[in-house]
Amino acid sequence: MKDMIAKIIEMDKTARDLTQRAQKDKINLEIEIKAKKNEIRTEYLERARKRLAINETTERRLAEEQKTKIMLSCKKICKKMGETYEQNCEIWVRIIVKNVLGD
Repeated sequence: MKDMIAKIIEMDKTARDLTQRAQKDKINLEIEIKAKKNEIRTEYLERARKRLAINETTERRLAEEQKTKIMLSCKKICKKMGETYEQNCEIWVRIIVKNVLGD
């Protein structure tokens, strides 16, 4: 009977030891998971910042190119308007004066 009680006590002690180890392992794993989570988050944010910097540079370059095209287009239109004005100025003045005077 003493052997049986000793075995039960031994098994109980073993079970408690296993439970304690399992609890310690659980705590250690939770700590590791939190550390890994923070590491992944930091890496992700760093990559995102790099992508933003690259995108910003690209967007600025594209906007500058588009601005240049628009400015060129505006200059062409202004030049064309100036040429049209030079060619038709006298005719337009005569037509306006004629319409105002009613002749």
